[in-house]
Amino acid sequence: MLIRLLLLVTLLAAPVLRPAFSHEGHSHGDEPAPPAAAAPRAEAHSDLFEIVAVLGPDRRLWLYLDRHATSEPIDRATVQVSLDGEDLGTATRASEAVYVLANPAVERPGSRNLVFTITAGEDMDLLPATLEVPTAAGALTAAPVSSELLSIALREPYLWAAGLLVLLLGVAIGRAAAPRPLPPLVVAEPPAIGTHPHALPSGAPMQERVAAAPAVLALAAILLLPALAWAQPLDAPRRQPDGSIFVPKPSQRLLGLRTGPAELGEASVTIHLTGQVVADPNASGRVQASEAGRIEPPERGFPVLGQRVAQGEVLGFVLPIMAAQDRVGVRASIAELDSLIVIAEARVRRFTALTGTVAQAEINDARALLEGLRQRRAANLPAVTGREPIVAPSAGLISVVRVAAGQVIQAQEPLFDIVDPARLWVEAIAFDPAAVAEVSGASAVTAGGQALRLGFVGRGMTLRQQGLPLHFRIEGGASGLAVGQPVTVLVETPRRAAGIVLPAEAVVRNPEGGQVVYEMPSAERFLARPVRVQPLDGQRVLVTAGLERGARVVTSGAGLIAQVR
Repeated sequence: MLIRLLLLVTLLAAPVLRPAFSHEGHSHGDEPAPPAAAAPRAEAHSDLFEIVAVLGPDRRLWLYLDRHATSEPIDRATVQVSLDGEDLGTATRASEAVYVLANPAVERPGSRNLVFTITAGEDMDLLPATLEVPTAAGALTAAPVSSELLSIALREPYLWAAGLLVLLLGVAIGRAAAPRPLPPLVVAEPPAIGTHPHALPSGAPMQERVAAAPAVLALAAILLLPALAWAQPLDAPRRQPDGSIFVPKPSQRLLGLRTGPAELGEASVTIHLTGQVVADPNASGRVQASEAGRIEPPERGFPVLGQRVAQGEVLGFVLPIMAAQDRVGVRASIAELDSLIVIAEARVRRFTALTGTVAQAEINDARALLEGLRQRRAANLPAVTGREPIVAPSAGLISVVRVAAGQVIQAQEPLFDIVDPARLWVEAIAFDPAAVAEVSGASAVTAGGQALRLGFVGRGMTLRQQGLPLHFRIEGGASGLAVGQPVTVLVETPRRAAGIVLPAEAVVRNPEGGQVVYEMPSAERFLARPVRVQPLDGQRVLVTAGLERGARVVTSGAGLIAQVR
């Protein structure tokens, strides 16, 4: 019984599913027809709008409305449809910028003339189109009973799927609640061979249920096919034999494709240079040890990477390290100075007591001698017991830490690097100094595609690695940069060049390594155009050859189109 029901449903579903996967297609003029597996479709456009009509497997007409120049979807517009002079009414909004029209007249086979009256805000236009409906699409009319039943099921897929799920759930609960026979307490002797030739073993009912499970699953899958095909026509992007790429409108919406017209213009000639991010010398600092010694942390510990410090903040201490012989000599000098200080203090007290008898000049000389001895002792004492503080020369973030508690360092050894992230520069190397003799503007692009606006600071007068160094200031701030990060610097010169200005993401590389842009000659067809480009800045390029004026070019999502196979 299950097998017969499975075959019946398959035969009934075949006419519904066949139109979605095989038809003759339709050609508009010199344009190639859509792929043979695509649903019947028609398209039309004007200066304002572009519309694509697709006859789906649910016998409804799906409409996709965009702006013609930019391919931007138009939502909540009014689309009135007429077929062969007969008004079919207004299409219903199915989702964002997607409209649907249900009318039995659209499924009749043959060449059908459609007229769309579109109103979007203050814009209004009339678009004619021709829809070729193959004979296979009208097969449903030959079987009125099954056609109407399946049409109702297709137009109410959620009720169809919900009923099927409830049916399957009831079968599963019934199977689970059925009593199961207990194993016999006494093992019976197996019957003699031939006694009951048609008897089945005790496990036969369970085997029948196991064998019926795949049939039930197959039946559920076939019954769910109309519900899966209901949402929108299931056309897949693909490359066509002529090299063009077919991308249906639903896929374009998912990829976020946008287009723009190719207009001639002029732009400054730009030169590519290799550079890297460097710290502003007026807003950065490097902490070095002035003498050899052992380093000790301050009370709050050493600063860590990324910690902000203020100018003059103590970062650590250095305890001087001296040889044993030098240390003995310093201690002997301190001891000698201590004795001389004692003698000088006694002399000053004695002269002070004899004020009026001893000349004031002698009293002042004794005091000056005592002060000098004390200063000499204070200068020698840190060499034995003192420590030198390490202070930050500028405010900023700690970018490099090269210290550890107890580490012995040498004189002039770098300990910390301080960088102000709000004040960074870019250093570039120009191997042709004449090409950058005049700089009218500059920008830079990181490896991740981040654009930086630069201001020219100056150029060097001495070659470095056979190149001339140029310095630029990063203007407007930029987050996520690091000192030493490589960038590509685009230097604008006063020279001008003619061409077509496009966004940089519109140019992609083909499998052969060349640069191409994708032209959109029709609503769902794309052509790869090899071009020659010059970079203008981090966001624009100048196409100097390979593209005609007025062509509609993909400006966003070109890299995704290139991946269609």
